[in-house]
Amino acid sequence: MKKFLFLVLALGITLSMFGQNGGLKQKHATRFVPALANPIKIDLPVVGELPPNNNVSSKSINDDPVSSITRYDQQSNSSMQDRLYLYPDLTLGTAATWSEQDASYTDRGTGYNYFDGTAFGPLPTARIESVRVGWPSYHPFGPTGELVIAHAAAGNLVMNTRSVKGTGSWTQQILPNAVPTGVIGILWPRVVTTGTNHTNIHIIALTMPTGNGGTTYNGMDGALLYCRSIDGGVTFSPWIQLPGITSAEYSAIGGDDYIFTGKGDTLAFVVGSALVDEFLMKSTDNGTTWTKTIIWHSLYNLGGSSPNWFNCPDGSSAIALDNQGFAHVVFGLAYDSAPGSGSFYYNRTANGIAYWNEHMPMMNQSLDWNVLATNHQIGGFLKDTNAAYFPLANLTMFNGISLTSFSQLVIDSRDKIFLIFAGATTLADANGNNLRHIFGRDGTLSGDTVRWSNDTIVDITGDWIQYNFSECIYPSASRTTDPNNVYILFQKDDYAGSGVQGAGQSGWVGQSTPSDNFLTLIKWQKPVMIGVNDTHEKPTFSIGQNYPNPAIGLTKVNIYMQYPGDLSLKVTNLTGQTLISMEKTNVLAGVNEFVIDASQLSSGIYFYTVKQGDKSITKKMIVQ
Repeated sequence: MKKFLFLVLALGITLSMFGQNGGLKQKHATRFVPALANPIKIDLPVVGELPPNNNVSSKSINDDPVSSITRYDQQSNSSMQDRLYLYPDLTLGTAATWSEQDASYTDRGTGYNYFDGTAFGPLPTARIESVRVGWPSYHPFGPTGELVIAHAAAGNLVMNTRSVKGTGSWTQQILPNAVPTGVIGILWPRVVTTGTNHTNIHIIALTMPTGNGGTTYNGMDGALLYCRSIDGGVTFSPWIQLPGITSAEYSAIGGDDYIFTGKGDTLAFVVGSALVDEFLMKSTDNGTTWTKTIIWHSLYNLGGSSPNWFNCPDGSSAIALDNQGFAHVVFGLAYDSAPGSGSFYYNRTANGIAYWNEHMPMMNQSLDWNVLATNHQIGGFLKDTNAAYFPLANLTMFNGISLTSFSQLVIDSRDKIFLIFAGATTLADANGNNLRHIFGRDGTLSGDTVRWSNDTIVDITGDWIQYNFSECIYPSASRTTDPNNVYILFQKDDYAGSGVQGAGQSGWVGQSTPSDNFLTLIKWQKPVMIGVNDTHEKPTFSIGQNYPNPAIGLTKVNIYMQYPGDLSLKVTNLTGQTLISMEKTNVLAGVNEFVIDASQLSSGIYFYTVKQGDKSITKKMIVQ
């Protein structure tokens, strides 16, 4: 894997300002236009078909509560934002892109609702914002409050906050005013709130591309920018373009092709799509310095063409931090072709969810299923492989997204990991088009990988009374859980596909007219994992594999310490001779690091040993 460390300078402070009205051009073609390819069978092994869901329902109709009903049915283009949060008192705040209209959607905004631990409040009948917005991110804010940030018509970001969750008036502001010169607007935000009282606000968002009425910025037709507030939103730093995400590396980043998370002073976001590297940006000092790790390398970051089909990410990624601060990433697997002249094709029968974490090297460029499976890097797949052979004429479209997509990743306090995604089924709507459901797979973090719970993929929405004839799509999982459940908000309706995406598009397969869509809360009960001790405790001391490995120049080793103390690192050769020695004293608990200068070493195999007190761990390192 390739790793780069950057110092982010000039995080100055500027005041936010108040904004304007305007209309937002819908993003149908900002990610490369998904022209139809001739149907072909994907060169991926078929996963063995699992038995159908024969569970007998114990539910009553409408047992899973609904937070809002919307006619606007597109919640994302690819990666899903944080749309709900479970608080320690088991209450929830939820948000979704909402409208009661069928065409112009001039009333579009955030449909908010609050779950008091027993039931939701009344269904929303108006947006919480004073202007037309979309794509809200929901987060806790302050000791007892909540925050929603969405993008507005003119490319402004609109922030609404209130000091007590679930009650009181919202306070609205347009933020921030330090948009770089030449940028018309900022769209598709992803947000994280951190700090003791969630008063640090971190935002990444995209400059408005030319396809949405914007302009290029620093040579990119869609540049990803970062800003933050460390005083509860009173002031914000200017938007900055992080090193490693510039026109030197990429010609464009697609809207929604990124997702953001944070815990304490650790922030992490992942970016990726068919024509862009899948890569991780991570900060362990509250956004001051950032490290870039390439997870999968694209051959088309700066353009180019490929007449041949190739395996690649589908733009739908998810990320979670474990209890030691290491990042875990999943993304949908696609099968695409870029023959040139602006054409871009995707195959609608591709499926699979790839898995990676910071202990792993960069993924094989081919993304071959056999290689991924050998490396324990297949997280999800179609539960019923017959869905892959659904008649192509009825296989629903979602702008370049694979049959397993819109993934979410949750890691709880016991290092249990939960993968959630929308996957195709063999069920059909009234038009004969295949429906999607919400699926899940669970496991336990084990050393440098995940020990999945057998090969079982669970249809979380498999209850036949509520969901047998429903499209279940756009899952958003709370990053917090209770001891027994994972909380998921998703969109449910009677028709396959997205009416917003399909309206007016020739050859579109799926819904093309509006219908009622129900934002539904479901609790996925944490499975009892056979052979896994539920009293599992995280290790008090662990180290990661150096990266990059093989090493050329600087290579980094992450260390997790549950308790503060002194650290030492020694690099030895095959004969046991110590060649490099480093020490750190009075190191705080949490995630720390050593940086080894491998340029001092000849090519070959070495070992590095990290020691804290009476504990030591040794791993192998290769130097090129």
